[in-house]
Amino acid sequence: MLNKIWQFLKQLIQRLLGKTPPPPAPPPPRPTLTDAEYESKFMEILEGVNVGWSRGDVAGFLIAKRLRDSELAAWLRRFGTGLFEGEYDDTAPTDAVASLQELGRRLELLGRIRSGELSEVAGDTGREILTRFPLPVVEDDAGGYGNVIEAVFVGDGLGVSGDGNRRDAEGA
Repeated sequence: MLNKIWQFLKQLIQRLLGKTPPPPAPPPPRPTLTDAEYESKFMEILEGVNVGWSRGDVAGFLIAKRLRDSELAAWLRRFGTGLFEGEYDDTAPTDAVASLQELGRRLELLGRIRSGELSEVAGDTGREILTRFPLPVVEDDAGGYGNVIEAVFVGDGLGVSGDGNRRDAEGA
């Protein structure tokens, strides 16, 4: 009570003397994340989406991590642009292309479960990845059925036709 009276008298004297209190300081700017930090958070989201997160789970994650949808969408645009501007040749390892295909699939999944700018950018980027980086076509022998191996069961083991085990089976 005494504190309120003191504050009132202090403000009254300041008004009479023409002094106004300085305006409150603006809130400190939010620290911006590095690209590596955005990537780490975004990969957590994609992992969650892959195990079945819903729209609410993604929104809860963004709130808990104090991330804005628009900031993450802007980072994803930069990431996608860098990915698509990079050199890609047809001799890229199949593992790298398979990883990109998995990334594209998860981005597309995020695009389907979330609404807003992030989902639009994720869906577009995922579809672009799946289109630009297709898995190489593997041509099989024997009309697309792969290699066919004839096997003959012999005693306790397995022998391949034309193998010495077959002769042993016939001789026995």
